[in-house]
Amino acid sequence: METKLASISDLPVTTGLPGIPQADARLNGKHEVRLAKAVGITQFGINLVTLDPGGMSSSRHWHMAEDEFLYVLAGTPTLVDENGHHILGAGDIVGFPAGQPNAHHLLNHSAEAVMMIVVGSRKPGEETIHYPDDDFGPIHK
Repeated sequence: METKLASISDLPVTTGLPGIPQADARLNGKHEVRLAKAVGITQFGINLVTLDPGGMSSSRHWHMAEDEFLYVLAGTPTLVDENGHHILGAGDIVGFPAGQPNAHHLLNHSAEAVMMIVVGSRKPGEETIHYPDDDFGPIHK
């Protein structure tokens, strides 16, 4: 079995919200590098996400089947969830357990870039993602 190695500088950077083209214009300030996928990891995703000043991580959403975890590396993103607005900083972690309807996303209201690691489970089978603020409704994967 060969060990998969990758250099982050060689990996593609994606923007927008994969699978939802109409959301891309709102996410111009988001840049994402898919770290786990680059080394063949399939049971969970690990992404390096950068938000430019004024950037947004995604539409507010929550997952029926997949957990999400966030670790802030740099900057001061604002987490918006069902409980309000929360200013985060480097070293802060946040978890979003599967099946809990706590729609969330992050905004960068600061003048500096935000960098964070986002981890999500990749549970086999059907997944439903709810987007309560948008007209594209739940997405079924």
